[in-house]
Amino acid sequence: MNHRLAWTIGGGVAALLVAGAAVWLWQASSDIPSARATPTATSSPTPDADPRALAQRALDDHLEDCTSAVVTDGVVPEGCGIRIPWGTEFATVDDVRFRVERMPVLELTDDGFIAEGGILVATVSGTGQDGSARTETYRTESWTLRGDASVEDGDVDLDVW
Repeated sequence: MNHRLAWTIGGGVAALLVAGAAVWLWQASSDIPSARATPTATSSPTPDADPRALAQRALDDHLEDCTSAVVTDGVVPEGCGIRIPWGTEFATVDDVRFRVERMPVLELTDDGFIAEGGILVATVSGTGQDGSARTETYRTESWTLRGDASVEDGDVDLDVW
């Protein structure tokens, strides 16, 4: 019986050694990231999941382009949603400077978008109805814009009326 017990214990120890070696080899060959490893950046940023935030950012960029555009002959660039009632004071308009003090807040609707609560300031220079040089500053504290909007796969297309 002594022989049988020795073979059983020897076989068990051998099995444990083989199993330990297999586990050690498996772990050594696996690509397990270390705690110090830096994650690899993806090739493209993850799109913002909030369509309203995407549309608001697009509107803000659009309005910044509109307010920095050069206004010639008193004609505001189309599609900017800016209308200033200067017709009664001026015979001709030579220069218009816009400044947005507060961007309107955009909400998506079934039909497009509405953006409310903006503050727009326009300084208009030209010739007054009496023929003299004139400069006026107009301020609207309830600037509202409307338009069409489509948001797909992180892309936003706005058409301001």
